[in-house]
Amino acid sequence: MLIRTTYDHFIGRAVTLLGGSLCFRIIVILVICKIAPFLSKKLEVYQIFMFRYTIYKYWVLRGIVLCFICNACSNSAKNVEDSSIRQIDVMANLTNTQTIYLSEIASSIEYIALESDKKCLVSPTMSIYCSKEHVVAIGNQTVNHAACYVFCRKTGKFVREISRPGRGPGEYGHVYSHFWDENREQICVGGNNQIIFFNLDGTLSHQANLFKTPFDIFVAFDNYYVAYHPNRSGSDTLRLSFYDKKGNLTGFIPNFRSWERINTWTQRSGIEVLMYVYDNNLYFKEIYCDTLFHIKDFTLQPRYVFNTNGLSVPYKIQEDGRWDILGSIRSGRVPVDRYERYIIISNILENSNNLFFSIEHRQHLYPAIYNKANEKIQIMLPVFIPPPSRNRIMLLYGFENDLDGGLPFWPQQMISDKEMMCVYTAEELLELDASKITDEKLKKLLNDLNEESNPVVVIVTLKE
Repeated sequence: MLIRTTYDHFIGRAVTLLGGSLCFRIIVILVICKIAPFLSKKLEVYQIFMFRYTIYKYWVLRGIVLCFICNACSNSAKNVEDSSIRQIDVMANLTNTQTIYLSEIASSIEYIALESDKKCLVSPTMSIYCSKEHVVAIGNQTVNHAACYVFCRKTGKFVREISRPGRGPGEYGHVYSHFWDENREQICVGGNNQIIFFNLDGTLSHQANLFKTPFDIFVAFDNYYVAYHPNRSGSDTLRLSFYDKKGNLTGFIPNFRSWERINTWTQRSGIEVLMYVYDNNLYFKEIYCDTLFHIKDFTLQPRYVFNTNGLSVPYKIQEDGRWDILGSIRSGRVPVDRYERYIIISNILENSNNLFFSIEHRQHLYPAIYNKANEKIQIMLPVFIPPPSRNRIMLLYGFENDLDGGLPFWPQQMISDKEMMCVYTAEELLELDASKITDEKLKKLLNDLNEESNPVVVIVTLKE
């Protein structure tokens, strides 16, 4: 059923976008059916289109029927879609920055100091997620050692380590630190050509075959997993793919864009995409596009357009990457930011009232909030983005913390529609000016910290 849905939408979208007379559309659909097996080889997913001859005839007839449907409905459907796409005017407001206080959106703030012990040391590079009862830290503890730790959200006490590095059953060679299934409360590791999913109580949930096509990130949604495939060669034809719990391919969204590869090597810009789940819907955005898409029925449907006056990063310049690392090594100078003249929209989070996102432009980062009700955007004062360095530099930015005089707050995860969280290192908190702190609990927390302490999780409760 998933394959059929993908195929129907692929044909429907194609004939709708092509326009023209009904006869022309039928000719196009016959051509698509004819070249489908060739395309499937390019995508290395033979099972999608390699049907027997009788089924092939069935799909041709189905495509022709869809032509009639699209011919009748395309104009009205297009009007509905266009009216539902909201414009967020980034460029027009970029010079109108302001201070926004945390008390304007939040009613309370709490701090969770994670237990500091040799058995559960959390490095600054590890990803941290919150559930209703637990805090999870997953990632590389050191260069050669990955780990996954579970802490009690209420007390910060260490609860358990999930699995361990190794080559035995259920053990892992690496962790997927970007993956957090908030609905099932599961984390994900990789080993023995398997993707292994664990519950927070340490029990094994299930294992899946390793996805055959290289991917940057993947997320859990509904009853399947959605993976993003970067166009590393310049001519890759797969953009998003859908897998069941066993790791079997069930559908895909193709990539029709390309860039010219000149060198035998490329400097990638790191993860260039974000995907997140909100209100049981899956959303997707690349840095090379101004549009935030809704992934629905195996298609990309525009939801928000960030108006940057055409300053999104051009798709065709990605070979050299964002930072000129090799050039800086040769010259001994600070790496040049090749993307500084463009605008990058990143770190999008969402609840029922607002979109929270970051704007990167000319080596500055602007936190921004978009109110869904009045459709207004507020952009906060920017901070300078330093070039890549071996030393971790945490950017402290966001809402001015007038609730307790603490550090600026900017969300890293939506725990629920009314809660969001961020993480501070102990070193960052210890730099606070104690005379400006108005909360006794925060003062006590600072007295108990030292520079070797584990990070502190900060949870904010939003106003109604």
